[in-house]
Amino acid sequence: MKRLRLAGILVMWVLGAVAFGQGEWLGVYLQGQKIGYSYSETKKEEFEGKSVEVSRSKMEIGTQMLGSAMRIVVDSATWMSGGKPVQMTYRMESAGRTMAVNARFGAKEIVASMVTGSGEEEKRIPIPAGKRILMDPVDLVNSGGMPVVGKPMEVLVFSPESLELIAVTVEARPEQEISTPAGRVKAIVVFVNDPRAPSTLYLSAKGDLIKMTGPMGIEMIPESEEEAKKFTGTAQIDLAAASRLTPVGQVNWGDPKVELMVRGIDMSKVPSDARQKVTKNGDGWRVTLGNDALPDGLVKISSLKGQKSEWLKPDIRVPSGDQDFVDLAKKVVGGTQTVAGAAAKIHDYVFRLMGVNAGIGVMRDAREILETKEGVCRDHAILAGTLLRAAGIPTRFANGLVLYQGSYYYHAWVEFWDGKNWIGMDTTRPDLRLGSGYIKTTQGTVGQALQGFLLDGAKIEVVER
Repeated sequence: MKRLRLAGILVMWVLGAVAFGQGEWLGVYLQGQKIGYSYSETKKEEFEGKSVEVSRSKMEIGTQMLGSAMRIVVDSATWMSGGKPVQMTYRMESAGRTMAVNARFGAKEIVASMVTGSGEEEKRIPIPAGKRILMDPVDLVNSGGMPVVGKPMEVLVFSPESLELIAVTVEARPEQEISTPAGRVKAIVVFVNDPRAPSTLYLSAKGDLIKMTGPMGIEMIPESEEEAKKFTGTAQIDLAAASRLTPVGQVNWGDPKVELMVRGIDMSKVPSDARQKVTKNGDGWRVTLGNDALPDGLVKISSLKGQKSEWLKPDIRVPSGDQDFVDLAKKVVGGTQTVAGAAAKIHDYVFRLMGVNAGIGVMRDAREILETKEGVCRDHAILAGTLLRAAGIPTRFANGLVLYQGSYYYHAWVEFWDGKNWIGMDTTRPDLRLGSGYIKTTQGTVGQALQGFLLDGAKIEVVER
């Protein structure tokens, strides 16, 4: 059996899960158009006096995002000893920005450092007792420890993008017959339910990779080196357009209330709140959308002391405790003492400050975003969230979809606590209030919200507006 490697590479909200074979080149396709390639190899080497297995991989992607060219290059390496990770290095480059991660794996914790254009951050991630840590779930295939059909297995995978452990479910499914350039063949099917980007592997009886599929019609197919590298570096397919969801029936921006039926996907983990209700309805999910509550204009920031304190703490990419951000928040807010007034001033500041650069594929922290003053929706959210926390307002991050010209596109924003409700705030738009044009799918930390839940494959129908 060839040794396979799976690396989760997120381009904005998704670029699917990526499989590697030992010494194998793979072509990367999005809805039939080549957008890049990957390569990996595994060797035995000495590491701190021990013989270990080292897997090194490279991926290059070139496509479009909202009309801007997006090129991403990722180099990574993992050191494994006795089937357990020892060390990982990861470097991602896009639009002149870089992110480098080094992680050391101990018995009880992972010590990881992240270096970006604004400096270095370190995080210690506890390893839950009795839990198995894999660099990718496909290690189960290689070790012969795959679950049997009908009995999924949960493992933990380290995410270098968020410096977190992600719970991933690996499921063996019944054998299928699939089409290949050489004709129809039988394939062993392995479904990897990764919340960042689910994927399906199709393997031969020997365990060789036939192909791998992911969200939005992404495919990775074994090819020769010459064939794999045959792409322009800037494919014309646009990730935003490729991932949009167009409902059956008309829905308009500004509708006071919208009722949707969503089928073909499990929405049991999609949150409900004062603006959005998600309920099981027959073979689908009924999603009721309206306007956010208006923040209480009389609540003072000082009165929030002791409330939602976990959402005031600095975090990876959210340096709200830095004195520079505390001082900037005071300057932006001025003499305003109310939550609503301060949030409105921070919204206006970020909206006016930030320019658009949709070609940045690297997730950055608020320091670098503030320095460059450009980015995409997640950059807006990270900067706004950092300033809100620095001003003493509990803030969490949200991800989901936003309505634009009749279709839903993936988007990110923040939510702040006004003492009674979580209030949505989108600094990519001049409006202070979220309306029925937003569908929230995840919320929480930057890692939880901005790398979460896709509605890939969902069918949306407008049933009332």
